Amino acid sequence: MRTYKSRLISVAAALALAGLPCLNRAFAETREEILAGAKKEGRLVLSPGYDKSTISPLVKGFTKKYPFIEVSWNIVTGITTAQRQLFEMASGKAALDVFSPSTAHWSDYLKQNLYNKKYNFRSMAKAGQLNIPIEMVDESGMVVWLGSNTAVLAYNARLVPAENAPKGWESCLDPKWKGKLAVDTKPNTLTWLIPLWGIEKVLDFAKRLKENDPVWVRGQTGTLARLGAGEFSLDCSMYLHTARRNLKRDPTLPVKVVIPSPVAVAFHEPEGIYVGAKNPNAGLLWIEYLASREAQEVVDSADPGKASFLVEGTISQKLIQGVNVALCSGDCRNREDELMARIAVEAWGLPKVGYTPKK
Repeated sequence: MRTYKSRLISVAAALALAGLPCLNRAFAETREEILAGAKKEGRLVLSPGYDKSTISPLVKGFTKKYPFIEVSWNIVTGITTAQRQLFEMASGKAALDVFSPSTAHWSDYLKQNLYNKKYNFRSMAKAGQLNIPIEMVDESGMVVWLGSNTAVLAYNARLVPAENAPKGWESCLDPKWKGKLAVDTKPNTLTWLIPLWGIEKVLDFAKRLKENDPVWVRGQTGTLARLGAGEFSLDCSMYLHTARRNLKRDPTLPVKVVIPSPVAVAFHEPEGIYVGAKNPNAGLLWIEYLASREAQEVVDSADPGKASFLVEGTISQKLIQGVNVALCSGDCRNREDELMARIAVEAWGLPKVGYTPKK
């Protein structure tokens, strides 16, 4: 990331010296010109983040605000599908305007110049051309993080009395849970602790966690169902939004959530403008809309806890007030795959990150 950015700065400087326009300067259009451009385009093709139950009401809210834009969308899920889309984008065959980059291929989008460098969201937000919190924009200026993910502990309330409920991260190391706790083989929730704890403390924690004989699991929703069914008593790698979404759908689920300290939070739901976008102005309005309080309320309604902690009134924003927070942003998110490998392979001795154990 740093090497790429250095090269970009060098190119920008060279162009400036040559009297040519700089590719990464603040975008010159006014907001009125963005709106006029979007009206002329009249369409928007999305490959967004979130899931279907969240995107549908978001698109409905967006088209109500901008009725002159016709929206079509297709969600890409899974590493293999994301890789196929990446190849299509690199070859110029992808028909889309806005996309959500896969964290599994994060650096590839930058290396292959798949973001439209004309649109620096940081500069545009500072200039008032787009109403987006600057803190949402990544260091490249071309990606906006439009949601958040929070790590929690979850336990089966039928198997665990309230007085014996886990209190925090150290509870996962308590011998009383030996063989009774679940841990995801994709340890992203532990990587989110690294900015505060440091890599060595997290690796030590992971090794001690393995000594507590965990039930290795993969995936969130299925694991929550197994927890509710009593296959284990405690889960030490649950997402807040997964737990709250399923408890909203089924209030009888015997699962309770514990917010450990520090609260591990990660930027989530990245989106940017594709370099081959035919409707970039409509794309700018879409990303701005997703960053708004109106859209974030839609996100929290559909998937409670997934809205950005940077937007006032969201579940995550309220959750982090006055507490110790470990925030995974920037370098942490960019290195997430590498950091997960150190935990899963080095500390746990698993074959790979996301290893699916045999039942």
